Amino acid sequence: MRLTLFVFVWILLILLPGSLRATHQVGGQIEMRSIGTVPGAYRIIVTNYMEAGRRADQQGGGALGIFRKRDNGLMMSFTVSETGQRQPVIYANSVCADQRNLSFIVATFEATIQLDPATYSDPEGYYISYQTRNRNGSITNLVNPIQTGYTFYMEFPALVQGGRLFVNSSPRFPAINGEYICINEPFTFPFGGTDADGDELRYSMITPLNQKNGNGQGQGNIVAPAPYPDVTWAAGYSADNAIKASQPLRVNAQTGQLSVTATQLGLFVFAVRVEEFRNGVKIGEVRRDFQFLVVDCPPARTPEPTVQIITRPGQQSTTICRSDSAVLEASFDPNWNYQWRRDGVNLSGATSATLAARATGLYTVVASTKNICSKVGNSEVLAVSVVGSDARLATAGHLCATTGSVSLSAESSETEVTYQWFRNGLPLAGQTVDSLRTSQPGRYWVVMTHQTLGCLSRTDTADVSRSAAVSAVVTSESGFNRLCPQATLSLRGSGGLTYSWQFNGQPVAGVTSAQYSISAVGSYVVTAEDIYGCQGVSAPVSITPVPPITVLLDSLPAVCGPNAPAYSLQGKPAGGIYEGTGVAEDEFSPLRAGIGNHTVTYTVKPAPECAGVVATRTAVVSPIPTIDLVDSLITYKGNTFALTPGLTGSPNQFQWASGQYLDNANAASPTVQSIQNDITYTIYVANSSGCEARDTIHITVYARVWVPEAFTPNGDGMNDTWDLPGIEAFPDAVVTVFNRWGEVIFRSDKGYKEPFDGTLNGNVLPPGLYAYTVYTVPEKPVLRGSLVIAR
Repeated sequence: MRLTLFVFVWILLILLPGSLRATHQVGGQIEMRSIGTVPGAYRIIVTNYMEAGRRADQQGGGALGIFRKRDNGLMMSFTVSETGQRQPVIYANSVCADQRNLSFIVATFEATIQLDPATYSDPEGYYISYQTRNRNGSITNLVNPIQTGYTFYMEFPALVQGGRLFVNSSPRFPAINGEYICINEPFTFPFGGTDADGDELRYSMITPLNQKNGNGQGQGNIVAPAPYPDVTWAAGYSADNAIKASQPLRVNAQTGQLSVTATQLGLFVFAVRVEEFRNGVKIGEVRRDFQFLVVDCPPARTPEPTVQIITRPGQQSTTICRSDSAVLEASFDPNWNYQWRRDGVNLSGATSATLAARATGLYTVVASTKNICSKVGNSEVLAVSVVGSDARLATAGHLCATTGSVSLSAESSETEVTYQWFRNGLPLAGQTVDSLRTSQPGRYWVVMTHQTLGCLSRTDTADVSRSAAVSAVVTSESGFNRLCPQATLSLRGSGGLTYSWQFNGQPVAGVTSAQYSISAVGSYVVTAEDIYGCQGVSAPVSITPVPPITVLLDSLPAVCGPNAPAYSLQGKPAGGIYEGTGVAEDEFSPLRAGIGNHTVTYTVKPAPECAGVVATRTAVVSPIPTIDLVDSLITYKGNTFALTPGLTGSPNQFQWASGQYLDNANAASPTVQSIQNDITYTIYVANSSGCEARDTIHITVYARVWVPEAFTPNGDGMNDTWDLPGIEAFPDAVVTVFNRWGEVIFRSDKGYKEPFDGTLNGNVLPPGLYAYTVYTVPEKPVLRGSLVIAR
């Protein structure tokens, strides 16, 4: 036999001085328990194990957050506060606990919350987290443990599944004994829980979670979504190797029992994940985070206590009535300490050789040598059964406002009992079996009579009540029970969780949501079903049609230029809205609109909730055309050329007057063919809106160039250059002057724009006779002759 002491706190090894201790949190878990029959009502319980002392006394609950798993969205946050009296962690050997300064407490923090099942319906489920600081500085298997915090974590399923309320509570965990591990000694420890819903629990080792966004010291309780960081293992440690051991720390996947044979002294953190399965499908999980201390246990003779039931000598089990007790007795030795346990849990104050057992359970006693820290001895197991102690009522079904039934059954491990059902304090005649089906509300319980002992025991009570009638209502999201032309209308049902629709008395297939988009007139009814499966049928809602309308907008006149006067718009039927650039109320202003084509609409609603029917016209504000045409032009007789005025304002009608010599008097750019005489042309233009403009050009026609035979470049301002009248009719003309030796002394550019002035390179030419040539156009002969410069 051996003495073990389980530790959930920061504690130094036995050789370290006690003055270095500090109060820290050790571990614990979150539990979630449904309350009564109220959908979405839960009690959240945070169990915290801490070192006893001033710092533990200051610990006062904190904030938790509920998050949606799918996207880590925060659903709500709330605060837990302490309930009940803090309980010490009880050790089998108080001598060993005192020698190692082991003084630990368990504190329970709770909150009652109300969740809306319809809101908590995401199929991926939800999680709750509680984050705080800090761990022990002497932890062996973590890096920087004093800077490492805690995240307590649990998951729970959607509260509505398949359109029905999904009732579930998380696993429950019993109180923990104070134990430590003796090095090189096999060690086991019960770490499992129970599930009130009968769900399967599966256990596995997992890495503990650190606090998010915290350093384990400076930042306390916070609310933050996942993901949460893992703690950082020291070299050589992991979730599956949390303690150096010849037999590693393991958890039984079915029972939750821990086992290890440690080979290293120290304080070791570990965590167990408890997954909850219903019908083979995972519905939730809880993480439990704790610590073990491994010490070197001194060798000593191990006590070997024997136990008996005083009234049943030689027997290891007994059955008693609730008002009775079974006296258990251990072999007495004045040099021993005693600690009684029920179902493996140390009982507070049960430290004598005898125990009056009044509760159902498996009882053992742990004996250790007084004043010596030695291994403990464990007795055999004595079983005490209290008649009806585990009796409870299980219910199934529900009473709706006018229908429904509930099945009640008495669940107990007792087999030799008879039953009598009661409702509201009165026995129900003939109801003497372990189950009952009823359609009547009331408070029910069962009195069981043990056939051998004659004990009377009563189950807990079950309050069966009718839920309020489901009030199904159909409303139109538009606020009107009528259907607009060529449109759909959204109807919404209320009063339930799931819905079914009828149209003109016939079921509508495939529509099970609260919203139904319709496109036909007629009678609509919705049946609403609540979380209990109770139904309510709405009054029929008759949807009538809104008559269609035809919307007209009179044609709009085109106007010339933005300065044109505003004009009124005319649409039918009356009461609509005019819109568009340049529109104000029922008037179109060219000045506000500007040049261009502008869309003008006239919208009339068949009914206030309907979309408008729109008629559209185009308002044209045309630019006034402009003509860029020279006033006059000089040309030579017989010339052919084009008239190319610059035009703006998109003209599309053209008329030249007169049309003499023109190839097309209705073209924008006609060709003047073989002109013979001076002439004046007037062009008239108009665009598609009828906006007009006109311009005139006079053409002078020279038959030839007149060449003077002399000029006097003497600077008197008269006849100082050799001017050639009519040369402007020949824009390509080139004039050349030669001296008497045939050398070129002057050659003009095309058009003879700079007349000859009697100089060469700035030097005055001497008076005399000079020759010249004048080239005008290719089809005319070159003019040749003599020129006299006189001074």
